[in-house]
Amino acid sequence: MPPNPALELATVSLIGQNKIAVVVGATAGIGAAIARLLAKLGCSRVYIVGRNAARGQAMVDILKKLAPLPSATHAEFIQGDVEAVKGMRATAEAIQLTVGSGALDYLVLCQHGMPSGQLEPLTTDGLCPDLAVQCISRFALAYLLTKNGALAPGATVLSIAGTGQSVDDLDVEDLSFAQRVGTAGKRSTEFFWLQSARDSTVLDAFHQELTIRYPQYRYVHMAPGLVSSEKFNYDTFPGYTKWLVWIGMKATGQTPDEFAPTPVYILAGPNATEALGSTNRYFTHKLAPVVLGKWASDKGNRQRCWNKLCEIIGETYEEA
Repeated sequence: MPPNPALELATVSLIGQNKIAVVVGATAGIGAAIARLLAKLGCSRVYIVGRNAARGQAMVDILKKLAPLPSATHAEFIQGDVEAVKGMRATAEAIQLTVGSGALDYLVLCQHGMPSGQLEPLTTDGLCPDLAVQCISRFALAYLLTKNGALAPGATVLSIAGTGQSVDDLDVEDLSFAQRVGTAGKRSTEFFWLQSARDSTVLDAFHQELTIRYPQYRYVHMAPGLVSSEKFNYDTFPGYTKWLVWIGMKATGQTPDEFAPTPVYILAGPNATEALGSTNRYFTHKLAPVVLGKWASDKGNRQRCWNKLCEIIGETYEEA
C-alpha cells in the first residue's frame, strides 16, 4: 500500500540539514506549491526558476515568510527561459553558478504541463514549443547539471509529467511531428493525445538512460494527475477533452498545495526510497509504480533518443 505523503511529512524537518533545492517552473502551479512546502519544512536553500521576475520575487517573499525560523530558509529567484536551446543552456549555467558545484540535492522539473494540441508557431530552433519546454528543456537541465557536476552525492532529480504512455512508432528524427501531421498547426484533439503520449515516451526514455548512466543519483518521473493551478482553464483543452478533464477534475482533482506533499515525500520523506522500492523510478500521482511503455523499454530506442536530444542541445553524445 502506498504511503500517505502528508502524514509522513508531518514530523519531518529539514532545518539544519543544509539541503539545497532548485524548482524549475516555480512561480505558479505545482512548482510553486512544492517550493512553498520545502520552505515550510525548513529546506536550507530554495531556488525558484522561471521567466517572470516580478512573480519570481513575489514567490521569494512568500517562501521567506513560510520558513519555520527566520534564518531557516534562504530563498532566491533565478531567471530563465527554457523554450529555446540557448535559454536552456543559459539557465543550466545560471543554476550551477548560483548553487555551486556538487551542492544541489533536489532538482525538481515542473515547467510547462499539458500539450496544446497544435504544432505551430515553432520555436527559434524549429521545434514545437510543447516538445521544447516539456521534454527538451527537462533533458537539457537534468543532463547538463549532472554532467557538469552540479549535483550533490545521492541527489534526486524529479520530473513531474505524464509517464508510462508510448508512441510505439516514434521517429526521433520527427519528434515535433511536423512530418507526421504536417505544418498547418491546426489545433485538434487527436494531436493533443498524440503529443501527450510522445512527451511521456521521450521523458521516460531519457530518465531511464540517466538512471543507467548515472546510478549514483536518483532520477524519478511521476505523473501529477489532475491538478487545478492558478492558470488552469478548461478551454485550453481541445474538443471533447475539456469535458473529460472537467469530469476527472470533479472526481479526483487536487489543488497544487494538496498535491505537493506527494513529490516532496519522494524528495525528503523518511525511508521514502525503501517504502517506494529502491529500483522504482516511475510513479502515478498516488505513488503506485508505473511500468515503462513499449518504446522506452527498448534499449536501441532509448539510445537513438538520447543521441537526438544531445544533438538538439549541442552536446556530443556517448554510447551507454
